[in-house]
Amino acid sequence: MSVRSADLTEKWYEYVYRDRAESVRQFVDAYPDRRALSVSCSRFGHDYRFVRPLLADPDEVLRAGKAALGRFLGEADGRDFEDAYLRVTDLPAKSDISLSEIRARHLNELYTTHGIVAETGPIRPKVVRAAFRCGKCEAVTRHVAQPGRELRTHEKCPRCNSVGYLSFAPEDSEYVDSQEIALRDPDANANGEGGPTPKAMTVLLEHDLAGSVSSGERVQVVGIPRADRSGDSTVSETWVESVSMERLTESNA
Repeated sequence: MSVRSADLTEKWYEYVYRDRAESVRQFVDAYPDRRALSVSCSRFGHDYRFVRPLLADPDEVLRAGKAALGRFLGEADGRDFEDAYLRVTDLPAKSDISLSEIRARHLNELYTTHGIVAETGPIRPKVVRAAFRCGKCEAVTRHVAQPGRELRTHEKCPRCNSVGYLSFAPEDSEYVDSQEIALRDPDANANGEGGPTPKAMTVLLEHDLAGSVSSGERVQVVGIPRADRSGDSTVSETWVESVSMERLTESNA
């Protein structure tokens, strides 16, 4: 089912932002020093014309949510929130999936999964808004948002329209903290028998989520399964781009 981006943007404003106008305005005013806004899926109610696209095409729906934030600034402001983080929580139960169940059909959709942190990687800077310098006119473009792990660029210089002259300008780009953790399915080989220890899946944490968990902790992740191909291989490695994450205690594990 297709829903227009304009309709999704309006639904974000009506369901999520309008009743929280003051707190959302505070977030907008603090951006980009503050980039993460928590949003419970329960605010969307039972509107399947919103929840279904959210689960099936989260990239499009989250883009609409970021566009809706601009209504608190007015059209004359001109800022965008492409590198904001809408930390969606409390997805419907039908979105639950175990790490071991993730397959190709689940890629680029939104799910809730649980796991035990098997390993935490170092916290490293990640580009969230890349700058590119044109080798022909020397203009610097600073407005290319960078979701995920692949660097995106313009096809041509926005100033002189030259193609093939753009190079990444790290000193003019914007960064946030990022961290990759290895998450293991808590139910796989739970008794330590019946085969080798299952392979953990990589989960990418950004901004406020980086450095927030330690090895051995149980967590719940709302995230988007992705696939990265290496070299000339047609086989991809699966990883999860986190949308939100929370620690689980014994009472809610």
